[in-house]
Amino acid sequence: MMTTNKLTKTFASGSLAIGVLAGAVLTATNASAASMLTWAQWTGGTPLAAGDKIVKYVSHNNFGADPLDDVELMGMGHHYYFIYDATTGGSPDPNISSGSFTYTIEVTDPNKFIVGVDLDSNVSSNYGTVTETFVEVPNVLVSVNGSADPAVGFYPIAPKKLLTVTNTLNNTGSPTEGLFQLQNSFHQSVPEPGTILGLLAVGGLGLVSRFKKQK
Repeated sequence: MMTTNKLTKTFASGSLAIGVLAGAVLTATNASAASMLTWAQWTGGTPLAAGDKIVKYVSHNNFGADPLDDVELMGMGHHYYFIYDATTGGSPDPNISSGSFTYTIEVTDPNKFIVGVDLDSNVSSNYGTVTETFVEVPNVLVSVNGSADPAVGFYPIAPKKLLTVTNTLNNTGSPTEGLFQLQNSFHQSVPEPGTILGLLAVGGLGLVSRFKKQK
């Protein structure tokens, strides 16, 4: 049976929530940029652009998104979040398909690089898996029934200016189970690694956004 999961993040736009770690250390790290489009706009050729990041649609295969579903790119400090939201005001039903979509995320600032990745999803209780893979790095991230991968922090990767990302849904419980949102997080190099924020980022203990399942 499909159940609604609890979001435990705080996100200023209200479409999703972002948790904040390290209290006062990060209070100066306000949301730097955000961009939101419908699925139809994005797949029609309009890129998401926020801060020094550009996200461009490449392709999809059997990915049953509604044209009014949302995609969003949000930057907060040295962290960027790509979010696919299947439960919008114009299209409130979850995505019950199994399929995949591919996009690129590019860093336009010549002095910055993507140095870490993580995956999270918000799904019904017996959904299945969401997998994230990349062309440029060998990492394979898997969210099982809404779990975060990794459970804490992020996976370091070799510095990249561009990543080609594929998210694959395997909804073994369809049509009674579904995906509400998925989130791909990208952590970029910090200009001053000696700062506390730099140490947090390198250690994988920086800003964290997680979906938590409600039983």
